[in-house]
Amino acid sequence: MRFWANQFSILALISFSSGTCSGVDFEKDVLPIFQDHCSDCHSADDRNGGLSFDDRKSVFHEADSGEMPVVPGAPESSEILQRVTTSAEELQMPPDGDRLSMSQIEILRQWIIEGADWSKSVDPDNEETEALSDHWSFQPIRSPNPPEVNDESWAYSPLDRFLQARRESEHLQPVPDASPIVLIRRATYGLTGLPPTPEEIDHFLQSVEEQGKRTAFAQLVDGLLSRPSYGERWGRHWMDWVRYADTAGDNSDFPIPQAFLYRNYIIESFNNDLPYDRFLTEQIAGDLLPAETIEEQNRQLIATGYLAMSRRFGSLVERYPWHLTIEDTIDNLGRTVLGLTISCARCHDHKFDPISTRDYYGLYGIFSSTRYPFPGLELFQTQHDLVPLVAPSEVEAITGPFQEKTVQLENELKALLDECEERSIQNASKALTATVDEQRKMRDELDAMLIRARRAGEKLAAHLKEIPPVPSAYAVKDATPHDSRVQIKGEPDRLGAVVPRHFPEVLGGQTLSESVSNQESGRRQLAQWLTDENNPLTARVIVNRVWQRHFGVGIVSSTSDFGLRGQVPKHPELLDWLATDFMNHGWSIKHLHRRIMNSRAYQLSSEDLEENLKTDPSNTLYWKFHRQRLDAESIRDTLLILSNALDTSPQTEPYAIPPYSKWKYTQHHPFKDDYPSNKRSVYLMTRRLTAKPYFQTFDGPDPNVCTSDRDESVTPLQALYFVNDEFLHEQAEKMAAMWTDENDSESADLRHIFKSILCRDPSPEEHQLMLQHLEAVRDAIPSGAEQEKVAMASLVRSLLRLNEFLYID
Repeated sequence: MRFWANQFSILALISFSSGTCSGVDFEKDVLPIFQDHCSDCHSADDRNGGLSFDDRKSVFHEADSGEMPVVPGAPESSEILQRVTTSAEELQMPPDGDRLSMSQIEILRQWIIEGADWSKSVDPDNEETEALSDHWSFQPIRSPNPPEVNDESWAYSPLDRFLQARRESEHLQPVPDASPIVLIRRATYGLTGLPPTPEEIDHFLQSVEEQGKRTAFAQLVDGLLSRPSYGERWGRHWMDWVRYADTAGDNSDFPIPQAFLYRNYIIESFNNDLPYDRFLTEQIAGDLLPAETIEEQNRQLIATGYLAMSRRFGSLVERYPWHLTIEDTIDNLGRTVLGLTISCARCHDHKFDPISTRDYYGLYGIFSSTRYPFPGLELFQTQHDLVPLVAPSEVEAITGPFQEKTVQLENELKALLDECEERSIQNASKALTATVDEQRKMRDELDAMLIRARRAGEKLAAHLKEIPPVPSAYAVKDATPHDSRVQIKGEPDRLGAVVPRHFPEVLGGQTLSESVSNQESGRRQLAQWLTDENNPLTARVIVNRVWQRHFGVGIVSSTSDFGLRGQVPKHPELLDWLATDFMNHGWSIKHLHRRIMNSRAYQLSSEDLEENLKTDPSNTLYWKFHRQRLDAESIRDTLLILSNALDTSPQTEPYAIPPYSKWKYTQHHPFKDDYPSNKRSVYLMTRRLTAKPYFQTFDGPDPNVCTSDRDESVTPLQALYFVNDEFLHEQAEKMAAMWTDENDSESADLRHIFKSILCRDPSPEEHQLMLQHLEAVRDAIPSGAEQEKVAMASLVRSLLRLNEFLYID
């Protein structure tokens, strides 16, 4: 194969020198070659290497490789001729053996010599690019007026009018309003993740009688938003989206003892109603923002734990795959904040959305100019590059005696790693033309260099273990600012064109000024671009996420994909009205809650209407409330609070993770420690590689990716949990013991139990069924001191198994 490729190349070069072809017609002679041999991989639909032969601009501009595909008048500088004539199989084009004939190569050469005329060709990609940019989500956010409706009395707010107008156009009637008991349970779980107490229910019912349902409910929402449990509930939602974990995700899943600081920052920010634009800015560039006090500075540093939380991979210091960590950063930023799958453009232009490989590496340069903390690895068993939370003088007092050796070992390791990286890139380019023996020699030399780097890393890790710990955050800082080069097909040792740091073209394409580019990573500017009110995505995405967590489905059902493969919004005017209202009220999440929950749409019942089901079975027109299952955290927290065992205090201290001087985690023995407690579920240890079986059973979040929304599966394991699980039995027994001691009569006990679990009084028939259940259990077990508690615990477990407990109406 190599022989014939070389002969072909020689013949092609002979043909080049003959100059036998002249007067080439583009449409007749050149375009068919592109269409038959090139467009499968280089078209408007599939821009491999950033090159499309459907697009004149693409052909005459720098490709992702950094080369010019066609340089008019200069065939020797045109990459297209180099690729169709090379004998290197890895570079040959077309790559599948369908090589061009000598006459076809001569046509291309002569066409380029004559100036590569394209004037008569059709350029359809311009139209397609415009069509992609015309997609609804890339258009500016509008501020539509609420539409006219037939029944002016139905709507509680402008929000309702958007839904009502659509419903009226389809001749659908809404269901009746939910009862006050249903509403207080719905709202309390929705904002706090906990059930209302019997006393809170009674107080709300009295307020409804005295002030009316709308006023009483608005006061209820305000009260719930002021509770610390609100931040814990909605902080958990944010943790779903940013794939929060207390471990790094590498093959040994190293622990991150400082991760809890970022979790607590999230909860505190929601409780304080930190404006969403500021919330994002601090997480992306908190270390670059001014601060008046050390406390404010530390809080902003801790906020960048969002970026630091990016997954880690591998087990070696040498050739560490930082490009995968940066890809995880870009992927989560795209999905969570912009609702776009940006990381799809790492290896090639996005297949569907107007996101190019250059857009990807424009963002990549921002994060490759950022220093991520090092969580530890199998062959580097300690943390490194964390950000101190104490004054420099205190850091110096602790680390000063070790500093000289630390700097020496760090410089040695960096020099060796830089040398390895440079050699790896050189080998990748030379390997295309090297012989087998030359390739083997290059690999051996690189392996020897890698071994030296590994030993230097082990020396540094051993030295760092001797240094007393400094109070630090798992956070990021700026590194040496630089633009990144395209990684051909996503391979870090195959480098192409240098790409200036910039925002995706379809969202504005802003670039860093030269003065900023030389001084900063660009994260501060990125935060500004993301939170600019002219950005069409950021406000839409978060408004849609909050709506989805309240209603069970988003206005855009694909909450993390607003691209061309995502779902079109069912109510686009409502989405834009909410986004505009959100920004006009200071990006306040609490205002958004009030706006949504005080609507009549939120306060509808979840019952069905047969006629509506025929026309709109999926309830896309919101003629009723979506019934939703309690999530895993709410089930567990409810069991604990009902048994009076829930510790409601926040976790303000790190887990009892062993000091890193004792770490010996490996791929075969990864970190698996757990630190159970009776605190709220948001405070439980979250490991990336070994999830807790309970959370797997009840569709908990995947801490490795953005969990857009929780599944609501129905499985035998879930039913068996309520029958056999030891934790559930313990809580049921505590409930039975507590409740039977609180009242003077069995009837009062039963009413209290029923209302605590289901938030309402039992009907006479239900009361009778509970009595029958108790009698049946008493008859089945020996009499004695424990008989009554066993019977009552059995009744409690039966009530907990009811759908009325497990679902929010």
